Amino acid sequence: MRVLLIALLLSTTAAFAQLGASPAPASDDLQRTWTLGGQVYGPTLTGHFNGTISGQAIGLNLDSDLGLGKDKTTPGFFIDYQGPRFAFQLSNGSAEYRGDRTLTQQITLNGKTFSQSDRVQSHVKLATVDGIWTIKFVKGSDAWLGLDLGAQVWKLDMDATDLTNPATASTNVSVPIPQIGLSAGGRGLDGGLEAKAYVHYLGYKQAKYTLLGADLRYFPVRWFGLRAFYEGSSFDVPKGSVKDDLAFQLDRKGFGFGGVFRF
Repeated sequence: MRVLLIALLLSTTAAFAQLGASPAPASDDLQRTWTLGGQVYGPTLTGHFNGTISGQAIGLNLDSDLGLGKDKTTPGFFIDYQGPRFAFQLSNGSAEYRGDRTLTQQITLNGKTFSQSDRVQSHVKLATVDGIWTIKFVKGSDAWLGLDLGAQVWKLDMDATDLTNPATASTNVSVPIPQIGLSAGGRGLDGGLEAKAYVHYLGYKQAKYTLLGADLRYFPVRWFGLRAFYEGSSFDVPKGSVKDDLAFQLDRKGFGFGGVFRF
């Protein structure tokens, strides 16, 4: 069922982007453009850790134990190239989350144990950098289907403060994630509308990563536009797959917005 939904999403995006396009001479070339702008993306973040990071024990759930909620988002940049055969996209950004909760069970962070009934304030910052190269193997003047290759890097900084028995612990983890998948997109309304959808999947031993996204841009004038996008990802790593002594699971999803210049 998921495969059918993904195929429908990709094909619908390519078709939708052509709505309103004026008739054009037959061509296999998509006009080359560069798009540069800023973006704000503050997704929800849930997940858990169990094992060790840098030799220190960790065992906690971001939601049920820490009660993390979105705190603030730092705008990032976005650059995109679209050509007849290839495309390239680079972006970054970060979001912060805070929690304040009385623990219902014992948790561990950086080797420090926080006891049940302790009041704990927590803070997490998630910064990401994405780089994607797209090879367009089906293309026309207004739409394309391509293979995505690249990498996404997550950097997670986490700290917790025990207010009942004063103590603080912190840790950080960097997670480089190779990207491979499919994307489809196109243009319509004489270039005033651009749309793209993509799905990435990576499996290694028992670890798996999935990413689903959609990107829509509207240009009221040729050189400036507004961008809205959705992205949802899930990263599940059991012990013994990527790291022998660490199991973790992280999910993030949400909508992002931005302004872009096209030239």
